Amino acid sequence: MINNRVKLKDWLELTRLKIMIPVSLTGFTGYFAFDPHFSVRLFLTSFGILLMAISASVLNQIQEVESDSKMNRTCNRPLPAHRIKPQQALLFFLFNLITGLTIVYYAGNFRAALIGVITIIWYNGLYTYSKTITAFAVVPGAITGALPPLIGWVAAGGGPWEKPIIFIEFLIFIGQIPHFWLLILKYGEEYKQAGIPSLTDIFNQTQIKRLTFSWVVSSVFAALFLGFFEIIKSLSLNLILVAVSIYMIWQFIDLLQVHPEKNNYKKYSILLDIYFLLVLLLLISDRIIM
Repeated sequence: MINNRVKLKDWLELTRLKIMIPVSLTGFTGYFAFDPHFSVRLFLTSFGILLMAISASVLNQIQEVESDSKMNRTCNRPLPAHRIKPQQALLFFLFNLITGLTIVYYAGNFRAALIGVITIIWYNGLYTYSKTITAFAVVPGAITGALPPLIGWVAAGGGPWEKPIIFIEFLIFIGQIPHFWLLILKYGEEYKQAGIPSLTDIFNQTQIKRLTFSWVVSSVFAALFLGFFEIIKSLSLNLILVAVSIYMIWQFIDLLQVHPEKNNYKKYSILLDIYFLLVLLLLISDRIIM
């Protein structure tokens, strides 16, 4: 019985649900932004996006099992720790991929499913391998995070070049990059030990902090664009967005401290997560009250 529980825990860890559920939420937001009605299609599409995100994550862990085994942060994951075999993980990847694509195709449409395929190819093809070449791989890699809301939007019947979804994609794209820089501030040396190019090879801690802060400010402006360009139309919701955006910048000013030991990088990551969750909820709320 204990072994079964441990096995289930390992499979759940392989899914990385803590990261994949927010990905699904961006797909939900994209769908709801175009068609603001709670429906079976909305929830099925969001679930399909979740399964596709899980499939991409599982394949990524298969691809990076060797480098993961060299880092303290990742060496105890199910694959590098040999608790799940690569062949089992590959079957799990295929199951989630096929099921997710099928759901998005039938709940949405062919174009939405095609964007899902492109997303996985971009993430597991271009991004995963570019990480072994350049410390700036996260910039093109962040495009994959911007595509789930597009999948939702297109599944609901929207066009890929319409103003609302472009600004939503831009926000998600920009917002992922400072999150990764924070990870580098904390684990940059481990990346170097695993043979992965790290920003710490190019810049010192102070410079990386300044770079991260700049991207945080850019992310805040990308969020404020939602109000400025009337993607979020409610005045009260826009006032809330402005208030929390000012608070975000004020909090992140502390990141520029000289002494690295005073920085709790996990706190800043959580703060970023909460901020973007709130922005998505404001966007959803705006569609509800329209």
